[in-house]
Amino acid sequence: KNVNWQAGKEPKLPLKVKAKIRYRHQLASATIYKLSTTCYKLTFDRPQRAITPGQSAVFYRGEELLGGGIII
Repeated sequence: KNVNWQAGKEPKLPLKVKAKIRYRHQLASATIYKLSTTCYKLTFDRPQRAITPGQSAVFYRGEELLGGGIII
């Protein structure tokens, strides 16, 4: 929820990205899907440990920060 896009607008979705769920988390391959006007789904290619509601998720394309949101 509360996804913020750095460019100010949403990119074309679905989109393959690198994502992280914690500050020290390594970037992992994932895909972002739009579920509704305010809800998105981030699906990792491989299972990730200890994903907790309330944490932030951020997503990158290469070195470019695309955006982030709150895990629900």
